[in-house]
Amino acid sequence: MLRVLGTSVVAIVLAGAAMIVYTGRYALDRAESNASAHTSFVARTIARQNLRLTDFHGPVTAGRRAALDRLFRHQVLLDGALRVKLYSPSGVVTYSNAHDLIGTRPEEDTADEVFRTQRTATDVTHLDDGGGTGPNTKALETYAPMVMQGTRVGVIEIYQDYGPVAAAASSTFWPVAAVLGVVLFILYLSLFPLLRRVTRRLRRQVEEIEHQAMHDNLTGLPNRVLFRDRVEQALHGAKRNDGEVAVMFLDLDRFKEVNDTLGHESGDVLLREVGQRLAHSLRGGDTIARLGGDEFAVLASNLDAADDALVVARKLRQAVESPFTLRGLTLEVEASIGIAIFPEHGTDVDTLLRHADVAMYQSKEAHSGVGMYSPERDVYSPDRLKLLGELRRAIEQNELVLFYQPKVSLRTSEVVGFEALVRWQHPEQGLLTPERFVPFAEHTGLIKPLTRYVMREAVRSCAKWQEHGLELGVAVNLSARDLLDLNLPDEVRLLLSETGISPASFELEITENTILSDPVRTRTILNRLKALGVRLAIDDFGSGYSSLGYLKRLPLDVLKIDKSFVMTMMADDDSAAIVRSTIDLAHNLGLEVVAEGVATEHISAALARLRCDAAQGFYFAGPLPEDEAARWAAEVAFIRAAAIEQLAARSVA
Repeated sequence: MLRVLGTSVVAIVLAGAAMIVYTGRYALDRAESNASAHTSFVARTIARQNLRLTDFHGPVTAGRRAALDRLFRHQVLLDGALRVKLYSPSGVVTYSNAHDLIGTRPEEDTADEVFRTQRTATDVTHLDDGGGTGPNTKALETYAPMVMQGTRVGVIEIYQDYGPVAAAASSTFWPVAAVLGVVLFILYLSLFPLLRRVTRRLRRQVEEIEHQAMHDNLTGLPNRVLFRDRVEQALHGAKRNDGEVAVMFLDLDRFKEVNDTLGHESGDVLLREVGQRLAHSLRGGDTIARLGGDEFAVLASNLDAADDALVVARKLRQAVESPFTLRGLTLEVEASIGIAIFPEHGTDVDTLLRHADVAMYQSKEAHSGVGMYSPERDVYSPDRLKLLGELRRAIEQNELVLFYQPKVSLRTSEVVGFEALVRWQHPEQGLLTPERFVPFAEHTGLIKPLTRYVMREAVRSCAKWQEHGLELGVAVNLSARDLLDLNLPDEVRLLLSETGISPASFELEITENTILSDPVRTRTILNRLKALGVRLAIDDFGSGYSSLGYLKRLPLDVLKIDKSFVMTMMADDDSAAIVRSTIDLAHNLGLEVVAEGVATEHISAALARLRCDAAQGFYFAGPLPEDEAARWAAEVAFIRAAAIEQLAARSVA
């Protein structure tokens, strides 16, 4: 009996021990599986998006080490991840958050094997180096190959804390070994739920890490990493099916004003509500992501035509434009959206993202709300960047030339002055108009030397004409950057002094939009220019968004009506009403009025009846070179004098 009892006890104890070993192995297998999946995920996403090829060439620099410390601390070393290592192809540690390991080569050859076979490997080790771990910390040591640009460049290693699983498995050994069958039965009932809880905890940790790595913390929307991955997948599908895909960038207009006025907490609330509205406005299968700040991105796939993308974009913009309520205040929010279409505007992710970003800024500058990418307006395209470098040389080597378009008095038919228009005599592409190079000069520091070049040449031409008896003035256009330059008035004063022309002969033209970039500073500079005696004109009036009250406070002399209204005034009643009202408004403010774009005698006569002071356009003459402009003005003066003399003779007779 005792033998049977003893045998049973031994059998039960052995069975309990076997169960502990089994459950421990089971826990280890599940922990290894989760750890391997996590490491592979990190290698495919976070590491591939943020690491560089040079990170695997040898020990990283101190600056790069600090950047990698921040990256892995915020995106990888979370909830159980203890350490990260990067290995070069030769097995040398090029980076580790335990800095003393950088430059070493471990004795084991697991990393070399992973690099050769492109697989994931896992082992159990003990960390006792004190680098942020406890003494003899038990961890899962997991390796995964790093593949960048289709090539294996190294190995990434992540240590996961195995302590919770190991403790859960080992703590049950002695109770099982000490008790008999009833305790073993209880162990069966209690151990597996415990293991399930531990396994679920590990799985939740991995899922949380994956979610944090792929989603925006504020809005819960996909982030840049996940958005990029989905764009890649959509492009693969579109290439197989010969379809179209749209990538959109959305930016909130004047969002900074909300932050500055109501605080960042209110700004965060607004961003969350915007994200929800955008998500609810999307079609099924499309993706909305927050890229950071007030920038969102949208992926619209399965398009039948590019116009479908415009429909989606306008729907998104309408969703944002509905009023928001924050802290009892009703806010009107607008958005600018840029669109790039595959394959028309790019065939890879990077190109489409960049072109959508450019299109968004193009729509913001044009105040159009929604804009499709336009290569002609992309100041950062490779061809434009090449042209930008050539423009710098052109300014230095005097390849720019000025043409002059006359302004004619509608009352006396006299030539009252010229507007200077710059052209580029490109050695390879011939004569380039301002539209080809001025816009991207305005986005760089080249606009200042370009404007100074035009002013210098225009004043020189004006002085030359006056020396030959032609008392004509000249006008030059200024950009928004010019109106923020506090040195501009001093440079104009020096230029007039050097040439000796009267300040009243020099006119500076500004557009409505340029004065709105910094109204206070702009007004200061314009007042200083006016004090010199220079004439000031508002160009393209009616096409911008300026306040009439603000215009009244500026020291202006001339108002130029935008040609879009002048050219259509004979066929469009609204344009005619705008022209008539603008002339009356300008005269009431004591300003001269110049109409641009006069192309026919009928338009010229109609403007004269409305008491418009002067006009310019192809009906009179197009832009002319310096000498030809002088001859043309002299001929007009001669013909006018002859006509007056003939009229006087008839009166005497």
